[in-house]
Amino acid sequence: MTGMTFGIDFGTTNSLAASIIGDRPVPLADDEGRPHPSVIWYRGSDIVIGREAKQHLDIDQGGAPPGFVRSPKMSLRRQGPIFVDGRPVDPVDAVAEVLKHLKKDAAVARERAPGRDLGRAVMTIPVDFGGPERRALRQAARAAGISVVQFVHEPVAALYGYLRSQPDMNRELARLEGRSVLVFDWGGGTLDLTLCKIQGGSIMQVANAGDNEIGGDEFDNRLRNLFRAKHATAHRLDDISALEQPGMAAKLLNQCELVKIHLSNPNTESEEVFIGNYLKVEGPSRHLVNSVTRAELEEASQSIVARGLALIDSVLARARLTYQDIELCLATGGMVNMPAIQAGLTERFVGRVPKLGNGDRIIAEGAAWIAHDGLRLTLSKPIEILVADSSGRGAYYPLVPAGLQLPVENQVIPATNTRLYCVDPREGIAVVELAKPARIGTANPEDPRSTLCVLNLPVDPKAQPLLERLECHLQIDHDYVSTVILRSTGRGAEARSEFHDLEFGLALPVSHSAEAGGDPEGGHGKPKRGPASVVATATSTVTQRTNLAINPNGTLSTDDLWKLVPGDILAQWRPHHFDNRTATLSSRQTLERSFYTPCSRCKRLESQILSEGPVEECRGRRCGADLPPKAPDHPPLAKGSPRDQFTGPNA
Repeated sequence: MTGMTFGIDFGTTNSLAASIIGDRPVPLADDEGRPHPSVIWYRGSDIVIGREAKQHLDIDQGGAPPGFVRSPKMSLRRQGPIFVDGRPVDPVDAVAEVLKHLKKDAAVARERAPGRDLGRAVMTIPVDFGGPERRALRQAARAAGISVVQFVHEPVAALYGYLRSQPDMNRELARLEGRSVLVFDWGGGTLDLTLCKIQGGSIMQVANAGDNEIGGDEFDNRLRNLFRAKHATAHRLDDISALEQPGMAAKLLNQCELVKIHLSNPNTESEEVFIGNYLKVEGPSRHLVNSVTRAELEEASQSIVARGLALIDSVLARARLTYQDIELCLATGGMVNMPAIQAGLTERFVGRVPKLGNGDRIIAEGAAWIAHDGLRLTLSKPIEILVADSSGRGAYYPLVPAGLQLPVENQVIPATNTRLYCVDPREGIAVVELAKPARIGTANPEDPRSTLCVLNLPVDPKAQPLLERLECHLQIDHDYVSTVILRSTGRGAEARSEFHDLEFGLALPVSHSAEAGGDPEGGHGKPKRGPASVVATATSTVTQRTNLAINPNGTLSTDDLWKLVPGDILAQWRPHHFDNRTATLSSRQTLERSFYTPCSRCKRLESQILSEGPVEECRGRRCGADLPPKAPDHPPLAKGSPRDQFTGPNA
């Protein structure tokens, strides 16, 4: 991934490409030295992109001209087309136009990147961009003539960009080794949080959280409503939105974005907005002239800021960490310049929120460094399967180990081909649950799990336990979509599912990680492997018992596998298993056999016997042991009679 590969931060509000020239990042900014606005103007048959398109929101004397699309990235999250003046536009095509603009700008700026063309890139994505969104973004990039080598989460790219910008990266890695880092990326469209750990020469993602409803655009909407309310109050207007000239809502929204940026400067206390011919009325109310203070902006956006900062508490709670456990809080994105957000971060992480001089470029530069250094993504947590164990609670077995190197463009890797066995086929369904642990590193029994997917596969309900084999195939494609396929060898049935809610690691360069504390056992970028399986912990008073078993590398004997079969079904197929001389019988199987085997006389199970009490026909048996002694059916004999020996308690 060296040479011609760029880094691209395709953002909701702004987008930027960057490359590495010599030993420094070179952002391909616009003519004003800023990232390119992610704005499209469909001007008749022409398409105008970026700064030029955005300027027309202000230049025109009237309202914003028709045909504008802001934040096309957000449209990839929705089903169906974007409607531009009644004309449907495929979101993939709209995104492709922005990427074409970046590619064209890179060609114009070749004097800054001699001999290079933006044809290959490491592209960053929000943490909550799922498989369908990644696929759509790759399709858009291809339409723009850009090959996406790999996707990287925006916070991870920002963290690597920060590490690479340090005067001594080795020293910083050594300082952060084994410590937790929170990347807090609040941009125009989304708030992304990623909790990372520098471990064994890798950046490991521990937990992710994202909110695409409280990006910077929502602050702009609040400001616009504030200006509307002020203007309506000053001129006693009831429904100001209905009186707006065509295009004025978009024009005011653009002005609000500028006001927000200016009020993020601590030296600016208030900002004024003037929009001529704002309303379709005559008189003084026709023009919007008003100002807003920073205090008013903070009051209007207070609930958004609180919601965003609360996301920090949620992520830390899931990872069982406190503010004091965070060694570094890396705050990126345009919104972190807002004083209220800065204050909230500083209050939580005193002295651990560094000021970034390249906050608007660090994600693109980090992606460029990843491309330049040839880094690859890995799984930071294993993909586990819930299988039967002798305790009856089930155990999580690592089906795909942590540290697996993920595919790059046009690759699909077979992550595992595993054979499973059905230990209890009576219900006719084999239930397969795949999960991931909440923490990275060695998984413990008490660690919570998150379910990735659950599949139900039909099996022969009359088959002998362990006879029905299930083939489990799992593969991961270049969009990090995992496909799991189950096939039963008996019925020939098949079930499949997709999931993509995974956390990733970024293997750091060997030259840097070696001095920063590499993994002596697993090598650079490979976390230490945990035990073969860990016991699942119930999170409620009811738990599901898995009916699957696994025989890793054929290490278990037939008797070992039969230990996993429930005692009641085991008695049907292997009665000799309950011989007191066998060493393979588990105490649980004995309990299950007793619990589920009915009395041969009254036909009741143990639970019924305990709840209903003894019955006459079971006198002398365990289920009739509490009955009083039966009265003799003959006259009592004289003491010393020959029959007296048969009238005692054991008669």
